[in-house]
Amino acid sequence: MKIKLLVVEDEAFIALELKTRLQQMGYEVCAVVSSGESAVECAGTLNPDLVLMDICLNGEMSGIEAAREIRRKFRIPVIFLTSHADEDTVEQVKHSDPCGYILKPFQERDLRIGIEVALHKDSIERRVQESEEKFRLVTESIDDVFWLSSADFKELLYVSPAYEKIWGRKREELYRAPLSFVEGIHPDDRHMVRSRMESLPLESQQLEYRVIRPDNSISWVRDRRFPVLDHQGNLYRTAGVTTDITEQKNAQQQLLILNRKLQQQATHDALTGLPNRRLLIDRLEQALAQAQRNGGHLAMMFIDLDGFKAINDCMGHTAGDEVLEIIGRRLGHLLRAADTAARLGGDEFGLVLTRIKGKEDARLVAKKVLESISAPFIIRDERCTIGASIGISLYPEHGVSADDLISRADTAMYKVKHAGKGAFAFYLE
Repeated sequence: MKIKLLVVEDEAFIALELKTRLQQMGYEVCAVVSSGESAVECAGTLNPDLVLMDICLNGEMSGIEAAREIRRKFRIPVIFLTSHADEDTVEQVKHSDPCGYILKPFQERDLRIGIEVALHKDSIERRVQESEEKFRLVTESIDDVFWLSSADFKELLYVSPAYEKIWGRKREELYRAPLSFVEGIHPDDRHMVRSRMESLPLESQQLEYRVIRPDNSISWVRDRRFPVLDHQGNLYRTAGVTTDITEQKNAQQQLLILNRKLQQQATHDALTGLPNRRLLIDRLEQALAQAQRNGGHLAMMFIDLDGFKAINDCMGHTAGDEVLEIIGRRLGHLLRAADTAARLGGDEFGLVLTRIKGKEDARLVAKKVLESISAPFIIRDERCTIGASIGISLYPEHGVSADDLISRADTAMYKVKHAGKGAFAFYLE
């Protein structure tokens, strides 16, 4: 397809000669006009690829004014063909954004070069404009914030509209003061962000921090920054993408809470909140391993409540559950942080006493447990009491494994039951 040219020339002879030369050169001349007004009209209706424009024309509109209007309305490139080369004219021409300026008289070679260069320049400008438009459409339609700044963050070159959605602040403020976004960061996270920004980003960085919006709502963001290098490999820009990860953080938090609940349910008794048999065995095995390394001692107590069945049968299972909760709290308050109280099932409880000196320490704790359990309590406005039978096994005297110590403490407990209840006994005693 031939390139279409619009010729704007007020001297008929020159116009005809120019048209002939252009056609001989292989171009299509879609029209020849002599006024600026006609040039603007034909540019809109004929849509030429290029306008060859004289400066002095018929009518009220000069070639410079017509060129400016054509560029503004239709984005069609213009080359001036004129005999005027004074400084004032050249200065006025600059404001019309021309793609070329050829002085009359000119050689055919100069004219061809001028036309081809102008068309090439216009093609590049259009591709740049299309690229910029695509960039604008992409960055303005995504939820992430895209930004570009000088390497030292002192000048903001671009920030996408999503900034206003996430920060709740105007982009104009950020253009005026590029570091003003820090004011919206949670106080506990500001130092971390500022310290990262003090050094030039020589490699990609990723930060996660909280943003406090003007309405005091809090969002989590992930800020990824990338160094932009020039053709010599020197840092001259910093680009970044900031993503709102609030939903992701909330989901992680909910998952963490759920995992904790599941772990609690798997290792703790739902009624009393004490560790269950599984966790007691695990802690007993850990205590045994430490005692074996350090040459220490420990005790395992097996506790069975006396009189619990009577309360459960007479007052109901709800009352029985209240009794178990009370006993669970009492046992928990008796022990040191290193010891473990657990509900083994039904009305049975277990205690693991670590780092004891020997049998006398276990005896002292057993007395305190009996006193604590036998203290009266109120259930449904009634004063109630129960007792306990306790069996005790010692490491290393009565066993070196968790199974041995639990089994032998259980055996000692049944010995107390058969002997009359309400007491404690050591294994083989």
